[in-house]
Amino acid sequence: MIRKLKNEDKEDVLDFLYQEPEVNLYLIGDITNNGFDAEHQQIYAEFRDGNYHAVMSRNMSNLTYYSIDEDFNSEWFDIFDSFDFLFISCKESLMAPIREHYPKMREDKMDFMKSSAFTRDETIDYDGIRILTTKDDAEAVYALIETIPELYTVHRKGKEEALEYFLHNTGENGTTVFIKEDDKVVASASAVFETKKSAMIVAVATHADYRGKGYGKKVMHYLMDLYINHKGKTLCLYYDDPIAEKLYKKLNFVDIDRWSMLVPDDPGTEY
Repeated sequence: MIRKLKNEDKEDVLDFLYQEPEVNLYLIGDITNNGFDAEHQQIYAEFRDGNYHAVMSRNMSNLTYYSIDEDFNSEWFDIFDSFDFLFISCKESLMAPIREHYPKMREDKMDFMKSSAFTRDETIDYDGIRILTTKDDAEAVYALIETIPELYTVHRKGKEEALEYFLHNTGENGTTVFIKEDDKVVASASAVFETKKSAMIVAVATHADYRGKGYGKKVMHYLMDLYINHKGKTLCLYYDDPIAEKLYKKLNFVDIDRWSMLVPDDPGTEY
């Protein structure tokens, strides 16, 4: 049985998801930060013999799926297809039946890492770091991200959804930091979907004209010091670049799983 979840399901579904807290960071964050009645989000769960077996969240244009095993119930496709979405993501081991159902979408595979230890580099001066709090800040950060081809998933969301995403993931829900030079944002990084145990690092970006100045290192170190040393939380991230892998491993990130995302293969394609 698959059904939409309600507020009274919160404790039980979180107990289920916290069996793999890092892998389920997005789902846990959706539930703890948005609840079950937000207009832009719905949470569904599959039950077998009265127990949780799988959970799916629709948050804006994203679908996130999790299951305790690879036995996929095709009835999920009726739920998936009831939404206008751009992306579907889950552990790589769960993606095969979903990928087969959406042959016009492209699968991007990434390694999934976490870090829970960080030693602050006292040679790094955090002066100049700003924290995103306003729509003007979000627009300035988005202007930088538009120049970074690798951040295509943010581009595909569109400006309005991206701005809402940044503003929602502030305060108790996350932190975006940035550096300005020459009256524009030249580097930024975000910790989003913050829960009581962890947060996800996304959208690490440095403007092409300002690389080699240590700005990317500075924003990453700031977030790691804030979350690991001051908040006592684990940070997670995805990567698909060997150069990035070396950088993150120097920052005490370790591989924990493989992540997969289905993305539109053709910008004009509708699903």
